[in-house]
Amino acid sequence: MKLVVYLYMSMIVLGVQAWPTVKRSFELYPGAAMPYNEHRISDCMHVASESGDYIFKKSAPSPAAPPLAALNFNRNVELLDLEALGGEELEAAAAAVTADTVCGLYVIGEPDTIVEITMKHYDVNCESGGLMAFVDGWELNGEYFPAVKDHHRVLDERVYEFCNNNKQWPRFSNKKFFRSSQNAALLQYRIPGRGSFVANVRFHKITQPCNVLVQDTAAVYKISNFGHPRNCTLSALFPAAVSLGNLRIGSKSVRAQEKVNYDCHLLEDRLEIGGSAGLDTTSMEQASAVCGASGELGPEQAIFCGVTSVRLVSTGRYQNQAAVIIRKADENDLDIATLMCAL
Repeated sequence: MKLVVYLYMSMIVLGVQAWPTVKRSFELYPGAAMPYNEHRISDCMHVASESGDYIFKKSAPSPAAPPLAALNFNRNVELLDLEALGGEELEAAAAAVTADTVCGLYVIGEPDTIVEITMKHYDVNCESGGLMAFVDGWELNGEYFPAVKDHHRVLDERVYEFCNNNKQWPRFSNKKFFRSSQNAALLQYRIPGRGSFVANVRFHKITQPCNVLVQDTAAVYKISNFGHPRNCTLSALFPAAVSLGNLRIGSKSVRAQEKVNYDCHLLEDRLEIGGSAGLDTTSMEQASAVCGASGELGPEQAIFCGVTSVRLVSTGRYQNQAAVIIRKADENDLDIATLMCAL
């Protein structure tokens, strides 16, 4: 009898000791969970550079407005309980937007990333004039970054419009998934009446960035065609002082020249430095067009325009590259100004 009791108790003890080991065997990726960030959109032009959910909610202008029809869809209650998420400041900002106003969530990441936007929920009624659009890049005042002529996709493929058709039956899931071609993307929306959406933003690393929208006011960037026949642009939305280093642009004969040439406007492979009032870099005013080779840091030149751009034009016959040093220009840089755009 004592032997039986002893064996029984031993089995219980061994079972208790073994259970944590068995449990841990299913924890393939131990450690803290990924951080979850939640952001509320309170400005018509909202700039985002962090991952997470971006939430917008607009109530109807009159109390007699019908409830959100899309809230009847099947969804994760914890994610889409927008009634609980809406704050007074969010409602006030959304109510200030007129019926015809087009607003945007302007997303920008690190230079070597692309943007991923997942629409977890959107209630934007087509019948009332509501509309949303994903833009592969940024759009301001009808101009696009990257420029229409420089992007590998035509504009119709870069802009995708969508909204809710509440008359459609059966109703389908309103989740959508988008990815940009560079570190900048835009989610536009026009919501005349009541509406809401939840957009999840993520960033993914890439190995061969081409077009880059600058978000730092002082940084070093690499611009290269990686041997491809394409034009790549580095744009900063402010007046900037620009200098070049580790320069290799053009044919062997061009690179064999003693000095870097800053007047290569007639050559097919060149690095254009200039500025413009808007995002369209194909029509920018040029301060210089550079070609040649040098491992030394070149002179600074200041571009006093709303948008400062460095545009690498490549035929694909050569491996073109340069290190671009950009910093925000001020009044102390007027003596090195090579271009001043009209205000």
